[in-house]
Order: sequence, then structure tokens, then C-alpha cells
Amino acid sequence: MSGIDKIIEQIEKNSASACDSVIAAAQSKADAVIAQATEQAQRITAEGRDKTAARVADIKKRGDSAAELEEKRVMLSAKQSIISKMLAEGLAAAKALPDNEYFELIEKMVSEYSQPEDGVILFGSKDISRLPEGFINRLNSVSKGGLTLSDEAADIDAGFILKYGGIEQNCSFDAVFAGESEYLSDRAGRLLF
Repeated sequence: MSGIDKIIEQIEKNSASACDSVIAAAQSKADAVIAQATEQAQRITAEGRDKTAARVADIKKRGDSAAELEEKRVMLSAKQSIISKMLAEGLAAAKALPDNEYFELIEKMVSEYSQPEDGVILFGSKDISRLPEGFINRLNSVSKGGLTLSDEAADIDAGFILKYGGIEQNCSFDAVFAGESEYLSDRAGRLLF
């Protein structure tokens, strides 16, 4: 082998060695970039999973809260419906009491709602026709003031109206139940629920 061949062979060896070094360095850099990219992709994927899990948990929590609120609204509506029905049935039952019980209730109401002054009591036409004998005397015995029976009928179907001067106090069953509806609703609610 001549000197040139040896030089060429040496250049080829050096060139192959340099190429191998460059390729090894490039491969090492490529492996590092791939490892870094893989690590970054895993981190981004994990963050995405965490964010998605947090969003899913938040959506579920809001959904549960909305469902709970809707359940409470439906239950409240049902309770109010039951209480309203009970109050309507109670009013109807009070209006349908037998005469003796009905007028005993009127006496109790007069003792509660009457004022300590003289006044006039008005009944509906149905009640006027069935007033017990001496009923006004019985009312005056429980009233805080004297009461006179009016000649005119009140436009009510049950209960009475008290007049003191120019002031009327509506003690019809409808008015009393309406005025006491919140109290009666609370009591019925406590008894039922």
C-alpha cells in the first residue's frame, strides 16, 4: 500500500469516526429531545386529566346542588298543597258544623273578637233564620261590650260582622281563616311534617 492509500484510509477512518461521533451526538440530542417531549406530553396529559376531573367534579357538584334544590322546591310545593287542602277542608268543616256546635263556636269567637264597647252584630241570611232562642243574650254574656242584632243580613255565608261606630270587623269564617292562614299553615306543617 502506498502512502496515499494509507492517507486515504486514515482520512476514511477519521471521517467514519467523526461521522460516528456526530451521529452519536445527534442521536443523544434526539433522545434527550424525545425524552423531554415525552415528559412534557405526560405532564400536559396529567394536567389535562386533573383539570378535566376538577371540571367534572364541579359540574357534578352543581348538578347535585340543582337536583337537591329542585327536590326541595317540589317537596315545598307538595307540602303547601297539602296544607292548603287541609285548611280548605277545615273551613268547609267549620261551616258545616251542626247548629249547636256552630253557634258555640260563634260564642267563642265573639268572646275573642268583641271590643269593650257597644256594637252591632250582623249575621248572614242563612244564620239569621236559624239563630237559637235567646242567642243574643248568650252573646252579650261573653262579649266585652254590649251587642245588638242588626236587622240587615251581612253578605257572608258563615260567621259574623261586628260594627263599632263606623268600623266593621269581619269575623266571617272566610276572613278569619284568611287572616290566620299563616299561623294555621305553620301549625298544620308542624303537625304533618
